[in-house]
Amino acid sequence: MRVTVVGAGIVGLATAYRLIRAGATVRCLDVGEPMGARSAGDTRIFRVAHGDPGLVAEARRASELWDDWSMTAGRTLVGGERAKVSGPRVPAWSAAMTAAGAIHRVVDGVLHDPAGGVLDLVGAGAFLTAAVHPERAGVRAVDADGAVHTDAGTEHADAVVVAAGAGTPALVAPLGIDVPAALEHHARFTFTGPADQPCHLDARGDGDLASTYQHRTRAGHWAVGGHLPDADTAWELGADEVARRSRAAVVDHVRRLLPHLDPTPVAELRCTPMRGAGDGVHRARAGAVHVVWGDNLAKLAPRIGELVAADVVGDTPVGGGGRDHAP
Repeated sequence: MRVTVVGAGIVGLATAYRLIRAGATVRCLDVGEPMGARSAGDTRIFRVAHGDPGLVAEARRASELWDDWSMTAGRTLVGGERAKVSGPRVPAWSAAMTAAGAIHRVVDGVLHDPAGGVLDLVGAGAFLTAAVHPERAGVRAVDADGAVHTDAGTEHADAVVVAAGAGTPALVAPLGIDVPAALEHHARFTFTGPADQPCHLDARGDGDLASTYQHRTRAGHWAVGGHLPDADTAWELGADEVARRSRAAVVDHVRRLLPHLDPTPVAELRCTPMRGAGDGVHRARAGAVHVVWGDNLAKLAPRIGELVAADVVGDTPVGGGGRDHAP
């Protein structure tokens, strides 16, 4: 079976890897470098904690698959730092974890997720890239019959997977698949300081920030990000202006509430999430073309790859135009 995967971010690579293991002949194409765009950066937060029992269950399966990848790669890809969640969503998230049978505890209003930790995105990318061998190629269009139109010409595959991040909406709109195209700018910042704490998602507002998150990036470095009001992250403002506003808000947050960190950022990471997407994975299909999109996908990447590959080889077909909202 010949499959073309469009997109060499963590989800595209995970899907290609799973398809190769299933015996498919796979080409993975991306206009940019592998693990670029939304998959850029050293680390992400892995967590089982979610507000939906279905996503909790899928994250538990993803955890098992991350362990498999770690064994194959010969390096630990999810650390043992753990994760904690604070703020008004704790009761609902605790209920979702209880419903899914996920181990956790709530102490003084803070949910502790023992399966959480820091995801080594660099290590995962190196492992997947070595296994998949993605190719640099711009894809202009895909057809429902499996034709893939690249800058170099047209090729045909038995199936196509589109996991192209911000490029997905334009590629699949002609197929009748409606993927939200509204994007926003986002930036997180790295500070020096102790990096031996749990990852933390805090839904309590602070100043201009509606919520914050923080986690280790590498030894002695700590990443902090926050979510500004929609008006401050609008696409029309431009990446530089949104990063400026984010930097001011995050630095203020660090100065006041994280005194163990040096409040001068030493690095900045920008990305372009879908506006208002939040947690969740979405899949659809038109003919031979399988599409996957969403935000906060890195932690679920092995599970998404497993499911999309199964769709492609016919084990769990989504059906024409079908869609799932939790992988």
